[in-house]
Amino acid sequence: MTKAKINKAIKRLGLTIEGTRGDGYFYFLNENGDHVGSSIYVPYLNCQPLEDWVLDAENCIKENEPK
Repeated sequence: MTKAKINKAIKRLGLTIEGTRGDGYFYFLNENGDHVGSSIYVPYLNCQPLEDWVLDAENCIKENEPK
C-alpha cells in the first residue's frame, strides 16, 4: 500500500493522506491543507486494506460536518 494509491482512491473526497511510516499514525488533509477528522493509528499504510482507508476518509469528513 502506498500514499499514492490511497490518495488516488480518496481524491473524489477532496482529501489526501499524510503521515510518516513507523510514526504510528496518519491523518487526512483537505484541499486547503487543513487537518480533517481524527488521526488513524496504524504503524504502516499496509496495516489495513484500501477499502478501510476510504471508509476512514469518509468518516473524517462526517466528523467535521457542522451539527
